[in-house]
Amino acid sequence: MRLTTTLDRTPERVGEITATVTAEIPGQFSELSLQLPAEARVVATRGFTRTADGGVEWDGNSNPATVTYRTDATVRSGADQPGAEGTYRFADTANWSLVRIPSVGDIGGRIVGDEPEIVRETEIDGPGVAGDQIAFLGEYERRTRTANGQTFQLVVPDAAELETEPSEIFASVTAASDRLRVGGRDDEVLMIAAPTGEVKWAVRGIQTGDSDFWVRADEPIDTPANNWVHEYVHTRQAYTAAEDARWLTEATATYYAALLTFESDRVGFDRFKRLLAQGEAEPQASAVMTEPDTWENFANYRKGALVVGELDRRIRLATDGKATLDTLMRAINSHEGELTAADVAGYIEAIAGAETASEATAATTASTVDPMWNRDSHTAAFGAEPARFAFRFADETPVVVNGEGQPLPESGNLTIGVNQTVTIGVTVENVGGTVGDYEFPFQVGDTNATRTGRLEPGETATHRFDRRFTDPGSYRIDVGGETVYITVNENARPAESTDDEPTRIELPGFGITAAAVAVLLVLSLGVARR
Repeated sequence: MRLTTTLDRTPERVGEITATVTAEIPGQFSELSLQLPAEARVVATRGFTRTADGGVEWDGNSNPATVTYRTDATVRSGADQPGAEGTYRFADTANWSLVRIPSVGDIGGRIVGDEPEIVRETEIDGPGVAGDQIAFLGEYERRTRTANGQTFQLVVPDAAELETEPSEIFASVTAASDRLRVGGRDDEVLMIAAPTGEVKWAVRGIQTGDSDFWVRADEPIDTPANNWVHEYVHTRQAYTAAEDARWLTEATATYYAALLTFESDRVGFDRFKRLLAQGEAEPQASAVMTEPDTWENFANYRKGALVVGELDRRIRLATDGKATLDTLMRAINSHEGELTAADVAGYIEAIAGAETASEATAATTASTVDPMWNRDSHTAAFGAEPARFAFRFADETPVVVNGEGQPLPESGNLTIGVNQTVTIGVTVENVGGTVGDYEFPFQVGDTNATRTGRLEPGETATHRFDRRFTDPGSYRIDVGGETVYITVNENARPAESTDDEPTRIELPGFGITAAAVAVLLVLSLGVARR
């Protein structure tokens, strides 16, 4: 039997949608009844009649038979995720709808012969896309990426303004897909960028069903609170948790989002550490992970991530790196039946020994928490942090105009006179844990150039670039999505030339050294690298 639910928007009734269920009924059914959602308001039937308990019964003749009903599409709650301040979990507006797909409940009847397979499908009447549990109705653009045996669909509504380029979202999520070897991998993943502005969401994202999720369109990825990865991790959790193990769901999603973003070189250790250290603060620090009633201030996210991260570290140390949290998650995902805290402890003991299991049990039942580990402890357990480079303006005279230092313009705009030379110094530092190579790529018009170097951990190097402007006007340099303007004023008094000219790398038509790119990278990457 095939049950097809067709969803349609009702712009004249903001807050609700229309669903038409079409039942294609095989011959072995002599009777059939369907239970509709509790809030369903039936508006039309063909081949079905309504029943007193909120369902419909088949007349035995019409095939296919249909029932059309309206249902509330907007779902509200208090903010129940860090970083969320609104009330909406799903919403229907005048122009678009982001909804949980309504579903027919119990199916009853009388069957003669073999019991038929029941196939459920969802379609959209008009523009939109439907997954297993979530649907978007409205104009949108869809992009697809295949990686690691999964097909990722990114739906970007016309009403949404993405904070991050789709290619970068795909890069972040597919890197997590490759890195997580924990089982629970679905063939298809549906990701929807939820429009912001007119709707204030109660959460930063929601994952439901097997592999559907939405994330606020204004969510960045260069943050340890990477919610695109957080919601993707939820799609890889294939267990059913008892109350005393429920903390693992948000704790592992929060921890993996931070760890995988750190390992992808999108944030440094300091920001990774700072996010996990939120679990040390009150009131969440006093919460007991195995007792949901004690969770305050999102303790299952904040303290939970710190506890599960410490568990990952101890498993690595106890097994000389042969096992990790991934090993535990694979075992948990293969668990049959409801997963309890005792089950988790048993898996930890089998993986990393009785002492580690005892420590984990103590951590999850305590109203205290161990502090976040430091960089040296991280290196000892996880291996050395890869080379990572931070750029900043040189500490001494970052901007020099004709040999005279001046303050760094806050706006990034600089006004000078004709025939004046601007010199800007930029320092690059290896803030990672191993030696590595860096480069300054940049493009001016059709010209590309790079400057490379090699730094030990903690080592710095300073580069300078200069340009003499011989003609008045406004000069624009675009690098990495950022724009720098230099205004050359003809009325300014030309400065005398200096003997101490910085080294130049001449480019056709543009006298900029490769270090110029470092200055521009400061503007484009400075926030992400802090």
